[in-house]
Amino acid sequence: MNRVSSLLLTIILWSAPLAAKANIFEDLTSGASRPGSQAATGAPRAGSHWRGGRFLHARERGQASGGSFSALASWYGGGGRALEPNSRTASGERFDRWGMTAAHRTLPLGTRLRVSYRGRTCVVRINDRGPAAWTGRSLDLSRGAAAQLGLIASGTGRVSVTVLASR
Repeated sequence: MNRVSSLLLTIILWSAPLAAKANIFEDLTSGASRPGSQAATGAPRAGSHWRGGRFLHARERGQASGGSFSALASWYGGGGRALEPNSRTASGERFDRWGMTAAHRTLPLGTRLRVSYRGRTCVVRINDRGPAAWTGRSLDLSRGAAAQLGLIASGTGRVSVTVLASR
């Protein structure tokens, strides 16, 4: 029993800082240590709106209102999902790595986006959640969409996104 409790304590102590690390950079850059700052008072910065448990800043408001925005995108569709024949997306449908789909953390499932990269354009539908916040990316394209845009070789790239229709 002593071994089990020490193992649990070790897991808790090692995992607690991992959750806190996500906000360290944000706290340092937003001035959390300055009295009267947003982090200290909880007040939004000028041009911010509250959505989904956090403030949307001016550059992100286009996502919520149906406008255009720029995003750092990557593609997914290899790895473990390629080997699982019936892996499911957040919308419940079967993942098709050659489909014209994408993953985004906050846009509603079913939203259609026009994505442009280096003169190439495609239309994708949001059917999954991701990428992880700590990656710095805000859009994950399926392998099929990334291939059409020419994003496969570089892996990531800054894309222009226009929200066409929201569900």
